[in-house]
Amino acid sequence: MRAVTVLRGLVAAAAAVAVAGCGGGDDPEEPPRPRPPVTAQLSPQRVTARATVVRRRVAVGFDRPVGLVRDPGARGRTLVLEQAGTARWLDGTGPAAGPPFLDLRGAVKVGEEQGLMGLAFAPGPDGERRVIVHATNLDGDTSVVSYGLRAGRVDPLSARPVLTVAQPYANHNGGAVVLGPDGRVYLGLGDGGSAYDPRQQAQDLDSKLGKVLRWDPKARRPRIEIVAFGLRNPWRMTFDRRTGALWVADAGRDSAEQQTEEVDRVPAARLRDVDPPVNFGWAAFEGARDQTNRRLTPGSPLAWPVASYTQRDGCAATGGVVLRGDDAPRVRALRDRYVFGDVCSGLIWSVPVDAGPGVTMRREGERLPLQTGYLVDRDGRLLVSVLGGTIWELRDPPRR
Repeated sequence: MRAVTVLRGLVAAAAAVAVAGCGGGDDPEEPPRPRPPVTAQLSPQRVTARATVVRRRVAVGFDRPVGLVRDPGARGRTLVLEQAGTARWLDGTGPAAGPPFLDLRGAVKVGEEQGLMGLAFAPGPDGERRVIVHATNLDGDTSVVSYGLRAGRVDPLSARPVLTVAQPYANHNGGAVVLGPDGRVYLGLGDGGSAYDPRQQAQDLDSKLGKVLRWDPKARRPRIEIVAFGLRNPWRMTFDRRTGALWVADAGRDSAEQQTEEVDRVPAARLRDVDPPVNFGWAAFEGARDQTNRRLTPGSPLAWPVASYTQRDGCAATGGVVLRGDDAPRVRALRDRYVFGDVCSGLIWSVPVDAGPGVTMRREGERLPLQTGYLVDRDGRLLVSVLGGTIWELRDPPRR
């Protein structure tokens, strides 16, 4: 199977299914639909006159890497997540020797959008060091499990289930799991799959699909909260360390010129009070476009995308990182910007972090097809993983 097809399935592509008649039409009691402001319209791209970044190969030899995680401990090493259920340390120019840090092979169902989805380091109830793993279990459902460590590796016998969510279809499993500045774990889940959210899960507050969820990892019985809903397939999330805002890349549907990829943001103030949670609109809205045969849940503020683009420029948004100050000193052009990209086109974009919705996206003059995740490592390098097995660094062009 072609690599592009695999990754489109992994992070974004909807099944090619016509969903005629589902969604139930208009609800006569539904309040008037909001009209998107001009600032929520598709961001016009700005192509720079010269390359703002260049790529440099850092490592090869990984097996279908789907993301990058930095160990928050003293060593600060970079962990590469592999779709089949393993996670290996980046060591020099390739994977570290010896057994992987995490090995769930045989316990993870692997498919186009199934497998190991995400991992985060977090404290446990007794303050012990644990990892939270988001993966597809053998039944094809979302499984979130907390594991302890033993001899520097994940101990599979220490598993403590946190959350299991039934997946009605094999696509749109989401992916991101991150530890927030408030000490809580944040998880992004897709809408359950198929096409056009036929079960309208993303707008259903009784469903955990199509949501950003959070909980306290130190609680012995965590209470799951909904932070945001109305998401199609969030692939990678990150926090702005200066403001505490949460940034989410949400992959759009595969429908030629109608498809919209979007970047969403939850301000820190809205994270402090998630009652009601933020609504990003899917499937009633995709970006700023009203899909009139899908209902919109009333009572929650509707948030419009910070930036968006169509299939002309790609097929699936891969969430990136917010760069502040000297986070990544080798890419000065990206300071105070959120950098992200697209799986299929390989384009790399950025937007000003502190601007409002509808900012102009800037194309950064480099391409990395099949990109799956971004990370700033302990040395300040801006790293990008690609499904083919290579880890790249983005940096300033050489001075002439």
